[in-house]
Amino acid sequence: MKEATKILIADDEPLARDRLARIIERIDGYEVCGLARNGQQAVEIARTEYPDIALLDIRMPEMDGIEAAKHITKLEPPPAIIFCTAYDEYALQAFQANAIGYVLKPAREEQLLQSLNQAQALSQAHLKAVKVLQAGQSADSFFIANTWDGQEKIDLDDILLFKADQKYVNVIHKQGETLSNQTLKELEELYPHFIRVHRSTLVNTKHLRKLKKSASGTHIIELSNGLTTEVSRRHCSEVRDLISSL
Repeated sequence: MKEATKILIADDEPLARDRLARIIERIDGYEVCGLARNGQQAVEIARTEYPDIALLDIRMPEMDGIEAAKHITKLEPPPAIIFCTAYDEYALQAFQANAIGYVLKPAREEQLLQSLNQAQALSQAHLKAVKVLQAGQSADSFFIANTWDGQEKIDLDDILLFKADQKYVNVIHKQGETLSNQTLKELEELYPHFIRVHRSTLVNTKHLRKLKKSASGTHIIELSNGLTTEVSRRHCSEVRDLISSL
C-alpha cells in the first residue's frame, strides 16, 4: 500500500489551522504529520517528522513563514513549500523562498489539491534523483548530518562509526563528533559498507583493523585511529570473517 504524503501545517490562527487540516483529511493519499502555531515550531516539527510538504502561513509571530521556509528547505530531503496566506503582496518573496505554490485564504479545496498534487510530483522527482545519485555514490561522497541548528557535510571516508544516542545518532569522524537525527536503520540501508556490530553501532568497514577480547572478556574491535567499540556476540562471527577477508 502506498504511503500517504505527509503534510506539515503552520498557521498562528487555530481556526485556519484546523480548517486546513480538515480539508487535507478529506483528500485521499495525504495526511497531516504536524500542526505548528509559528515558524519556529514548524522548523522544529519538520526536523523530526520529515514532512513531504510544508503548508505555511506567512504572517506568524516569533518566526514568519518566509524565514521558516528558508530553514525547512535546507533539510534533506527538502519538503516542498506551499504558502497559504490572506495577503497577495508576498508572492514574490514566497517564490524567492523556493515555494512551489501560493494559495490565498480562505483556501478552496480544489485550489489546495492542485497545489498539493504539484508539490507531490516535485517531491517524488527529487527523491528519484536522490536515489540515482546515492546508487552512484563514490568513495569520496559525503554524508549530510541533520543537526539541531542546520546541516553538516562530512566526508564518508572520514566517518569511523555511527552510534545510537537516545533519539539521535552520534557520528564519530576524524574531525570529532556530530549529533544527527537520522536513525541507524536508515543509515544501514543507505550505506552498505557500514556494518552493524552492535544493536546501537554501525562501523565503517574501511576503518576495521582488529577484533579482540577486552580485559572483561567482551569482544571489541579496533579501528584505524585506535578507537575501540564493543561487538555483540551475535555479530562476532560476521565481523571476524570480514576482518580476515580484508
